[in-house]
Amino acid sequence: MSKNQFSALEDRTAAALEKLDAVGGVLSPSLASGGTDRPADDGNDDDDDKPAKQSTANALIEMAVKHCDLFHDERNDGYAVTTHKGIRRTLKLRGREFRRWLAGLYYAETERAANNEAISTALSVLEAKATFDGRMLELSNRFAMREGVIYLDVADDKWRVIEVTADGWEVLNKPPVLFRRYSHQQALPDPVKGGKLSDLHKHLAIKSDDDRMLAEAWLVACAFPDIPRPAPTFHGPQGASKTTTARVLKSLTDPSLTESIDLGKSPADLAQNLDHHGVPCFDNLTRIPGWAADLLCRAVTGGAFSKRELYSDDSDIILSFKRAMIFTGINIPTHAPDLLDRLLLVELERISPDNRMDESSFWARFNADKPMLFGALLDAIAGTLKHLPMVKLNRMPRMADFAKIACAYAEYTGVGAERMLDIIMSHTSRQTQEVLDADPVATAIRDFIHKRGTWTGTAAELLGLITPASKPENWPKQANALTRKINVLHATLNECGISVRRDRAGTSRNMTLESSAETSSLSSLPPQANKHAGFDDDDISRPSSQVSSQTKTSSQVSSRLKPSTGAGYDDSDGNDDKSGLLSDAVAEGVI
Repeated sequence: MSKNQFSALEDRTAAALEKLDAVGGVLSPSLASGGTDRPADDGNDDDDDKPAKQSTANALIEMAVKHCDLFHDERNDGYAVTTHKGIRRTLKLRGREFRRWLAGLYYAETERAANNEAISTALSVLEAKATFDGRMLELSNRFAMREGVIYLDVADDKWRVIEVTADGWEVLNKPPVLFRRYSHQQALPDPVKGGKLSDLHKHLAIKSDDDRMLAEAWLVACAFPDIPRPAPTFHGPQGASKTTTARVLKSLTDPSLTESIDLGKSPADLAQNLDHHGVPCFDNLTRIPGWAADLLCRAVTGGAFSKRELYSDDSDIILSFKRAMIFTGINIPTHAPDLLDRLLLVELERISPDNRMDESSFWARFNADKPMLFGALLDAIAGTLKHLPMVKLNRMPRMADFAKIACAYAEYTGVGAERMLDIIMSHTSRQTQEVLDADPVATAIRDFIHKRGTWTGTAAELLGLITPASKPENWPKQANALTRKINVLHATLNECGISVRRDRAGTSRNMTLESSAETSSLSSLPPQANKHAGFDDDDISRPSSQVSSQTKTSSQVSSRLKPSTGAGYDDSDGNDDKSGLLSDAVAEGVI
């Protein structure tokens, strides 16, 4: 090699080192030998390559810290908020999307590929930084509520979120709340104003006006993630559009590639399904086993499930959820009183051949109306938020939080809270009747007390008095079994007018069963709020006006939650550095 050639090689090497030092990189073998640049990390595990791998990992860490915000969620999992091409995303550090983003960022800045070992090393460090140095921020699934403001994750490629207040709704590109995403989730439609939620029934076969109102109120309640919401249970013969009805409701709240899911084979399977879906839909259920009924009860009112983390001795994974769910089946899939108490029973009739449509025609028609129906749902949520503070109930029915939201929605539609509460109370009676019809012990106690009026004695004596000559299957064989059964049926017996009282007399435990008159539950609103001109309980009419002219009761909250126009949210310079989301949002107390 001539002296001039050697000097030129030295210059190229020095320039390459300078460039790579700026991004924490290393000199590639090809540049060191005077050749063309090529990927340095070819996957070989030779000892000579260890310093290169370590330096690549350090470069990955530096790039990630520069370009994203690190934090951990309520489950102590590490996350990053990244900004790419002006779109801000929330990615799990151990997820495929963040791994791809990090590998792509490294290649974009160095034109070299990072090997798997370097990426894994970097991810471990970033996870530690997110857990120990980053803030803890709560993540939501599809729906979130902060300080009276509701947020819906559109789940589209732009990571947009819809903000709903009592004044209306708007689509945000950079929302002040963060959501957890799963690969099965699909995007909600772009909402269009001008429709009515009651127009939904053009596509559904729900016959009863009461059931229609409950279905609409349930759709609105889906957006309130912090309250227990009953699960609509569509039952009826084959060809009654049970599955289609469930899919329509899910598509307006939580569209998914997996339109319906099953219960799984274990509590762990069911818990994961409940955790990953904002509105789980369980289709064509024949029977809900006892273990699943217990977990579904907790899913309605709020619960958690713990399982051991893989490849660990004592580390737990905690899944917590409170879900709005949908069930379908030819028959009501459960008569367990505690779960039945959490259902909205809607019976559907078989569709006649004259009214039946083929699948493609039905979904084409529904999808054409879907944007306006979704916009009407958002209007209804805003209207419910506006009326909710004025709703006062004299008597709280079961699922009282849902009842208040349903009554607020009824005020928004013009039907009125009093009428809605009557509908809810009537539905409760239907649930009670279902339990009585399905449970021979409950039926026997009801018939016995309605004849006797009052009875006092032990469980053993009662068992002898109510046991029929031909005992049904699963009839209690002993007194303690009857006692446990009465514990389960306690609320049902109360609903049908039978009070149960226990006292201990000496060594025996007596119970007293007594027939008592039950009064109906009515809502209590200010007199002027309950007056609706031209309203008739037997002819439910809906006003066409929506919330376009609502009083601005939440302008302070709404304006405070809107993204700042400062540098933290400005992508006009073309840079995708840190978004500033975490510091701004935490300072505002939103996240």
